[in-house]
Amino acid sequence: MDANAYVGEAIAGLVYVFVGVRLFRLSRRTRQRPETLIAASFLLWALSYAIWDIPYAFVESEEAVPAVFAYGSLLTLALGSAVFAFFIRAVFRPTEFWARWLAIAIALSLFGGLAGTAWVGDWDGIDPLANPGYWLDGFGSFAPSVWMTAEGFAQYFKTRRQLKLGLCEPLACNRFLLWGIAGSLWAILEGIVAASDLVYAYTGAWSGSLGFAIALLEIVPIALVWLVFF
Repeated sequence: MDANAYVGEAIAGLVYVFVGVRLFRLSRRTRQRPETLIAASFLLWALSYAIWDIPYAFVESEEAVPAVFAYGSLLTLALGSAVFAFFIRAVFRPTEFWARWLAIAIALSLFGGLAGTAWVGDWDGIDPLANPGYWLDGFGSFAPSVWMTAEGFAQYFKTRRQLKLGLCEPLACNRFLLWGIAGSLWAILEGIVAASDLVYAYTGAWSGSLGFAIALLEIVPIALVWLVFF
């Protein structure tokens, strides 16, 4: 892992803990399902980073990280992404039949990809060339971000029209815009992670510039979600 990406993940993990705990406390007050799901998602992502980054801090190379930590981190990350898909459904499409099955399909893609990853022994999940499960898992991570982007911007333009008619509060309109921006940044992040893994697979070295982009994009969307809720 590039040092920039490692630092970015470490910082993001701490921010996920902070925001996740605040969201969990909010869910205890509101008793609303979306707050509970997004809090669980953030805390699972924080745990995933901790499982990977803490052992990484004590070894000289990522190859020295025991497989149980690397794969445990992937499993926890996938679980957080699956919960995130159900969060998007709960916020934007709680009654739509297709949205329920889309969230289920995303979860199946995530865990099916990890099953393939275990089958080929790519415990770090960083070999897009020899591990077909990498792309299935990658789709499961990418799809929720695209879904949230589409829903956020669609609702933003809808409420913007309502705002002109005095049928919507400006704050609600702006929150949907933040959802769309956060989702698009997460989608871009997934693409950059895949590009970084491809560079490593072909060259045997991590890209410093891609690592810096990953570090930046790990943190900004979390701040946007914070603005949405708080």
